[in-house]
Amino acid sequence: METLLNNPLIQSSLLPLLISFIVTAMIGFSSEFGKKIAGIAIGVGLLLTVFQIQGFSFMPRSASQKLPYLIIFAGLAGLLLDALNAQEKVLRIITTVIPVSVLAWLFGARFGSIDVIGWGYFAAIISAAILARQQCVKADKNIDGPLKLLFVSMGLGVITVIGSSALLGQTAFALSAAIGGFLLLNWPTRRFRFGAAAQLVVITSLVALLAQTLFFTKASGIALLLLLPLLFIDQIQTRINFLNQFNGPVTRAISLAAIAVVLLPLAISSAVMLAEPSGMAY
Repeated sequence: METLLNNPLIQSSLLPLLISFIVTAMIGFSSEFGKKIAGIAIGVGLLLTVFQIQGFSFMPRSASQKLPYLIIFAGLAGLLLDALNAQEKVLRIITTVIPVSVLAWLFGARFGSIDVIGWGYFAAIISAAILARQQCVKADKNIDGPLKLLFVSMGLGVITVIGSSALLGQTAFALSAAIGGFLLLNWPTRRFRFGAAAQLVVITSLVALLAQTLFFTKASGIALLLLLPLLFIDQIQTRINFLNQFNGPVTRAISLAAIAVVLLPLAISSAVMLAEPSGMAY
């Protein structure tokens, strides 16, 4: 069993998916309040997977060692907001502050040595967080938003592995799988909210992973930029007559996934072509 859990493929796919699925069911079907906070299962699935992949440091020094703390903080803050029925305006403010706070903690004293390109990266990361937040807003209406974030996380994982970081790649895949575990119980019937607990965990994790990918790996910034069309697959679907007719609870998710599967290779192939030769980094 221990050998199985140490398998990178299991760690970054089946493990977070199963944990997220089980925790979502346990919390979501427990009560009306459970339906509201069931999204915390994404954070639980991701956190336990990160523990399995890299362990836990009580004195975090590297950016990767800080990730579990960020997930825990985001999850607890999200649970509090869900419990208080925080207004959309409050959640919008918090999700705007989070990317800046995450970057500040990850880089700390390094701010003084960051060049113009680095500040450009920061601007891009914060912009990506805003776009991710917009997808989260749509999650209470349909499956579109979380599904997009699932594919973005998956693409980030592939590009990061190509950029020579197995650790970050595994973590991004785990985030994608954890979102998937939650969505399995929300498709085709929407049962549980993609509330603040889910939103804060996903946004915080994406910001941390994207920052580490841009600053600490050889991953192509152009390839990462080519992941952006994944956030607009619903708009692409409306312009394709054949796919636009599939808007039922079951078929819509399938048609959106089909578009994402077509777009992902564009980013991945560019990552391969633009990759810099180097050894695998952690």
